[in-house]
Amino acid sequence: MPNDRVKVLYIAGPGRSGSTVLGNVLGEIEGFFHGGELNFIWEHNLIENRLCGCGAPFNRCEVWGSVFERAFGGMDGVDAREMVRLQSSGTRTRHVPLMLSPRGRRTLSSRLGKYTVRLERLYRAVRESTKSRVVVDSSKMPSYGYALGMAPGIDLYVVHLVRDPRAVAYAWLKEARPDANERAYMNRVSAVKSSLLWDAWNASSEMLWRGSTGRYMRLRYEDFVVEPRRVVGEILEMLDEDAGQLPFVGERDVDVGAGHTVAGNPNRFRKGLVRLRRDDEWVSRIKFRDRTLVTLLTLPLLARYGYPISAGKVLVG
Repeated sequence: MPNDRVKVLYIAGPGRSGSTVLGNVLGEIEGFFHGGELNFIWEHNLIENRLCGCGAPFNRCEVWGSVFERAFGGMDGVDAREMVRLQSSGTRTRHVPLMLSPRGRRTLSSRLGKYTVRLERLYRAVRESTKSRVVVDSSKMPSYGYALGMAPGIDLYVVHLVRDPRAVAYAWLKEARPDANERAYMNRVSAVKSSLLWDAWNASSEMLWRGSTGRYMRLRYEDFVVEPRRVVGEILEMLDEDAGQLPFVGERDVDVGAGHTVAGNPNRFRKGLVRLRRDDEWVSRIKFRDRTLVTLLTLPLLARYGYPISAGKVLVG
């Protein structure tokens, strides 16, 4: 039934843009469930059994055990490797051009039919098992989010999260450190590659959803951490959800409880009082060569999103 569609808030945008922080804050709102980067659930969790945000191995998490029991009769009730294969066949960045034309969308619909049916079952089971009104997915990849929205039972809303590309590049360039699984390391990406990804994923997000009036909003991460109450209120207004109970202690502090995110930045494991603040370490720490490269490679969108060309102006802007 149309009124029984699963309301999903999808956070789109490049990596290292603060999506985990935003998702964790939204996940503290009553009736919201933040699942983390759900596009990785088949590979990272079902196949590799990485940790849930609650700290338990995925196959021992009671919440996700309940979700998969409801959706597929158990974690062994769906072929995770087939889901990874299907996902790769139509949700990559290279598939964005197909998503922009009626003929291309028909091609993807036939290719992804089995995949989107199972996705819908998964998200519906998340909603029902967690007794949530809104499922927050911080997968970020625009093409995956669009494919998710192709499922008829998904009621998709998008927050397109943007962060200064030089801050993003600095985050990608920082020394690798173990993630909370102690099985892998956070990836490092060159300034050139992070800039090209920043351009591609931001442009894709706009192209895919710019016509979705009332279902798409662009948000700068820097604005969110400075005025989180206002920003969260605007997101709730877009979702037509009650803005009366915001998850803040004071103006910028959020008391974050144990979550059940399946993938994302290691700060998804953080619990307790979290203070939202600007992180401008990159301004003084990023190498001049990297800063210049990133500025040149992202210049058109840098200006479009209101970021100063001179890094020195960031601290006073």
